[in-house]
Amino acid sequence: MNDKCLTCGTPMKGTRENIKDHLLGLDGVTLKGVMVYRCPKCGEREVEIYKIAELHRRLAMTVARRREKLGPKEIRFLRKYLGLSSKDFADKMGVDKTTVSKWERVDAPAPMGQPAERLLRLMVMVDKPIEEYPLEETGVVEAKPVRMVAEGSTGPQAWRILPAS
Repeated sequence: MNDKCLTCGTPMKGTRENIKDHLLGLDGVTLKGVMVYRCPKCGEREVEIYKIAELHRRLAMTVARRREKLGPKEIRFLRKYLGLSSKDFADKMGVDKTTVSKWERVDAPAPMGQPAERLLRLMVMVDKPIEEYPLEETGVVEAKPVRMVAEGSTGPQAWRILPAS
């Protein structure tokens, strides 16, 4: 974190805050106790996220294990977590790029079929044994918004994902 504002050069002041973060691509995720730096002069804000790769991994695993069908924002988040462009993702899924676009449309999404959804979840969880993953129970409950709290710590597991209350 730069101690001076990138916009005006004024020293920034930091506080620990809980923020609802849409920058990660998922609605309903609250980052608990993260450092937020604000410029007292121009109001610029910078958020310091400790071990962001670990946070992304834990969020991706949590989303992949949910029983609810994946919504467009979850599909996009998981695709990006895997580091795939729309075209590469389409190739891996065996569909056209326009199908991926339709799955990820927030305003009028096309539903992702159960086999495609299972494949995406498995792609995210490739480092986990298959027997730990209840495939037949995923994507069968109607979609609902993701609501969780990501709590940071300085221990070996930098992030814990908790259900939002």
